[in-house]
Amino acid sequence: MAAKNEAVELTFLGTRGEIGVRSRRHQRHSALLIEHGNARVMIDCGADWLGRLDGVAPTAIVLTHAHLDHAGGLVRGAPCTVYATGETLRLLRRFPILDRRRVPLKKSVAIGGLRFKAYPVQHSIRAPAVGYRVSTKAGSFFYLPDVARLPNAAQALSGIDVFIGDGATIRRSMVRVKQGTTIGHAPITGQLDWCVKAHVGHAVFTHCGSPIVRGDPRTLSAIVRELGRERNIDARLACDGDQLFLPWNRSAQETERKPDKLDRAGRAKG
Repeated sequence: MAAKNEAVELTFLGTRGEIGVRSRRHQRHSALLIEHGNARVMIDCGADWLGRLDGVAPTAIVLTHAHLDHAGGLVRGAPCTVYATGETLRLLRRFPILDRRRVPLKKSVAIGGLRFKAYPVQHSIRAPAVGYRVSTKAGSFFYLPDVARLPNAAQALSGIDVFIGDGATIRRSMVRVKQGTTIGHAPITGQLDWCVKAHVGHAVFTHCGSPIVRGDPRTLSAIVRELGRERNIDARLACDGDQLFLPWNRSAQETERKPDKLDRAGRAKG
């Protein structure tokens, strides 16, 4: 078992995709906070987080791509170092980010005592995206909130404890081909199939689309859990304020109280 100072706490600061509708469970653009030792690493910082970063107090921000629901919160700058691929940094070159650092593809980079490895995925032509494999002594996870296709998925996901994926749609594919490139959003069912091939036993879905944000949470949660059970995967939908912990302990994940709401800074309340 990992020592206490090696434990990792994941908080879903936001779980809403780039849609107009909001709900109590899905209020803000998808963002994940990783707490590990003294580090508070935030993955993605969409427009909903503009003016709210002082409360989150990130020590570093890592971006998956340059769409505004993932990077728009940095339009006035950042209070810490911002890490992203060269393509994403180029697209955000007009943002007044003082300390920006390039993340190479498929090469491990140390950020706050964590190891990040960026995997290119197919999602957008204008804003090329990546997913991050994040590794620690306590365990590992793959964060992929926007994806149409993950090349070599079995290899990319091999050995991870939990997959955190794109919740834009449950069964209906939103994948299409434009200019010879696959773009859009893979359904949860397709992403669960990737997990089956990689022998990943746990999956959580964020960046929720309109059907999930507007729908009945109990019904939708039951549907996703059943889709997971059919594949022998513990699958669930994330809500704003939900938390996960590494090392992974299924009983602890199941019983952890979910906050009723978030305060203005994005911290859990209730």
